[in-house]
Amino acid sequence: MLFQFHTNCAYLGIMTGDGGMHAGHWNSHSEVVRSSFEMGPLVLFNLTQRGEQDVLILSPFSQFMATSFYQTNSFFEYGIMGSMSPVPSNYNQSMIVFYSSDGINEGIRQWGQVMQRAYNRTTEHRLNDMTINYLGYYTDAGGFYWYHTEEEKNYEETIVDVYNTSPLPIHYIQLDSWWYYQGIEGGVANWTARSDVFPDGIEGVRRRIENLPFVVHNRYWALDNIYIQNYSFILDSNNKRALPASNDSFWFDLLNHARQNWGIVVYEQDWLDLQTTSFTPLHTDIQLGHQWLKSMGDAADKLELNIQYCMSLPRHILHALETPRITQTRVSFDYTYQIKGQDPTWAIGIPSMFADAIGLAPFKDVFWSSSLQPNSSYHPNPQEILPDRAVLISTLSTGPVAPGDRVHYTDVNVVMKCCRQDGLILKPDRPLTTLNALIVDWALSNSTTQGELYSTQTTMYAFIFFSFKKRSLLIDYFSYLELIKHFIFSLRQQ
Repeated sequence: MLFQFHTNCAYLGIMTGDGGMHAGHWNSHSEVVRSSFEMGPLVLFNLTQRGEQDVLILSPFSQFMATSFYQTNSFFEYGIMGSMSPVPSNYNQSMIVFYSSDGINEGIRQWGQVMQRAYNRTTEHRLNDMTINYLGYYTDAGGFYWYHTEEEKNYEETIVDVYNTSPLPIHYIQLDSWWYYQGIEGGVANWTARSDVFPDGIEGVRRRIENLPFVVHNRYWALDNIYIQNYSFILDSNNKRALPASNDSFWFDLLNHARQNWGIVVYEQDWLDLQTTSFTPLHTDIQLGHQWLKSMGDAADKLELNIQYCMSLPRHILHALETPRITQTRVSFDYTYQIKGQDPTWAIGIPSMFADAIGLAPFKDVFWSSSLQPNSSYHPNPQEILPDRAVLISTLSTGPVAPGDRVHYTDVNVVMKCCRQDGLILKPDRPLTTLNALIVDWALSNSTTQGELYSTQTTMYAFIFFSFKKRSLLIDYFSYLELIKHFIFSLRQQ
């Protein structure tokens, strides 16, 4: 049987392929591979079927950090990155061409199931990740306290105030990049709390907030980091960055200290794109990328510590198949762009399909639960136009739900509609994803969005609940949650 695939969708760039994802017609003039290094899975579908039937998915099947898609004129190519040298004898790499007759969404889900089975990956750690299941508080870009404290207070006092005044049942707090020492080119020089930020260290802050757990941020390593003195690092003097060599003791010691002394439950590895694209040895050493991420993941696994990927390229997401402790990944740009009116960072329906297929919970990022929060550091006139939408997307994403409001500016009624009184988030079985027909329209218009229409579902016993969202209208979302709450209450009463 011969199938004609008229249109395509390609994952490309940072935030799980969200940064440069595009769609269009499949013909001899198509520019499908716009960046071979940042390219991810390619999805081909039939225009006349509106994306509801025949689908082909092309992606790497192994050696994710050393292989790429290429395009030469009208030829689509796959193989080892040309900059890799030498290639060891008996080195193997492979790709997969996966077919489904069940449409785009289901086809991507089936492809992901095949990939997960091939690498014996399960959703055990994702399902048991406390930061995915319960409300938290975030201080990353877009959060009120990102590189910004309360007036005349340091960060230690600010975090303590957040905890003491929060009207929400938060179960953890995220500490972003503002707390540690940075060196050359903004890389990590010393992953320890700055004395002007946390005078008593992270340990001291944790004692003052009743040992509440932390999600802790990290970035790429500076050329002048202090760990070079005791551990083996590979240096890139031209790009002024460093990378731990395949040295499991470094990652174990680093994460063990953080877990034992700081109470972290998730290690957030941010800036994966710059560490990868702007570090020459990762382009020439065919084993280094795999060794780097696997050493990090193995140490986390030994310590029963979960990992969040941020600013990840598709190759990092595919590598997560080999690293069971990676439970979540960012699928949107920083919330800063949303409150400044520059980018709809809530529109995560397509990258969420990729993340979920690999077994990762899509993370929308922090949000404000009330529209205006005075004296923020974001200019000009930042605001969240639709707080309900922010909570909606976060909840139905199946990823973390984490407001980042100013003290005393949390809208409790808005946030608490997503969870039980103890902070347990009421999640659907599947992330909110873009409908097949909308993806086809997106491709027909050569990557110009034609609006947003999402769906998800939840199965409880013999009942299936559906939820939908359109760009300008919330379709019965809160009624959906209230229905589930009522359903649970009724079961308990029986």
